[in-house]
Amino acid sequence: MLRIGVVGPTFPPIEVIADVARSVEEKGYDSIWFPDHLMGWFPQTIWTPEIVGALAPYSPHTFFETTLSIAVAASSTKRIRIGSAVTEAVRHHPAMLAQSYATLEHVTNSRVIFGIGAGELENVKPYGLKYEKVVGRLEEALQVIRLLWSSKRDDLINYDGKYFKLKDTVFELPPLRRRPPIWIGGVGERMCRITARYADGWLPFTVNVEEYKKKLGIIKEECGKISRDFDEIEKGIYLNLIIDESREECLRIMETPLIKAGALLAPASIYKELGYNHPLGENFYPLTDYIPAEYTREEVMKAIESVPTEVVQKSFLWGKVDDVIEKLDEYRQAGVQTVVFWNFTFLGDVNKIGSSYECIDQLVNYFKE
Repeated sequence: MLRIGVVGPTFPPIEVIADVARSVEEKGYDSIWFPDHLMGWFPQTIWTPEIVGALAPYSPHTFFETTLSIAVAASSTKRIRIGSAVTEAVRHHPAMLAQSYATLEHVTNSRVIFGIGAGELENVKPYGLKYEKVVGRLEEALQVIRLLWSSKRDDLINYDGKYFKLKDTVFELPPLRRRPPIWIGGVGERMCRITARYADGWLPFTVNVEEYKKKLGIIKEECGKISRDFDEIEKGIYLNLIIDESREECLRIMETPLIKAGALLAPASIYKELGYNHPLGENFYPLTDYIPAEYTREEVMKAIESVPTEVVQKSFLWGKVDDVIEKLDEYRQAGVQTVVFWNFTFLGDVNKIGSSYECIDQLVNYFKE
């Protein structure tokens, strides 16, 4: 069995969140997830009718607030898990994160997953905050959250960290049943070791099977060092997906400008592996280097023209339903228990909205059995 989740709606009308959550629950999906963004990954300069078609009325930077989205999704469902994919402790103080997700445990009847990572430059620097020492900041935030969540009534809580300090604080919101599981999004070695020490789940973003196995090995090694049961950690992966009943259609979609813009999110290491330089810089890494709103249309279009087809194909999980099942089986054998899809298909062809999700439904039915 492989549990499958999808990214939920991020833009108006708000009622769509409840409708989609109810629909995917009825179809047997395991989970629905909401990103925590102020800025999206696509430059607004290329979000024009000739490129995005019927999506043009919306901005690529349209995002409902994450915790409220989770609450709305919970209002129309009873079983499905609902997660953040993922938040961070740069814009959000860990005490507020502890309170928000402890509240959501009550709102969702213990179905919320607290996904957290180190954050992205695009959601931090443009808003006047410093994007620095983010992994160390994340580790301290997790220590603070665990400390608050484990406190007892009338406890005075103190913490003297480099980034966060608590002095005679209290945290008295009791759990409904248990505190929300913490899932960490990150694939660097230090993030893997943090996952072993603090997390209930791991949700790396778009890594291939071999890289996944390698990094999972680091988590297992670290669990051994701290005498933790490796099997306690749920193993997930977050994948960008292009899917259709026709492989030729997938290939066509991957040549469209918006999908090639999505391939700009691949790190420079993937380009180098295939013998190319990244159009946005020799050592470009999207989480730490990319602020889409800063790029002119000319700069983005020039970069898109330089994206090789091989890089696009390596940046996405793609193919017919049977192709994707085969690739997911490889991930499952590598240890993956839960997959979260961000469906990019209709960004290349808006007419594929319905059909692409019907293909994902087939994946759900296959792996349920």
